[in-house]
Amino acid sequence: MKKGQALLEYVLAMAGLVVVVGVLWGLVDVTGRYAVRAENLVSSEYP
Repeated sequence: MKKGQALLEYVLAMAGLVVVVGVLWGLVDVTGRYAVRAENLVSSEYP
């Protein structure tokens, strides 16, 4: 194994982890916004 290969693999793994966490955070944010919107529509007086 070359000297810089392990560092490169760690960097790529961390970058992939950051991307996955970012996507999940975005999905949670969008889901939360739609939940609030749906709650407002359901609780309104008008159909």
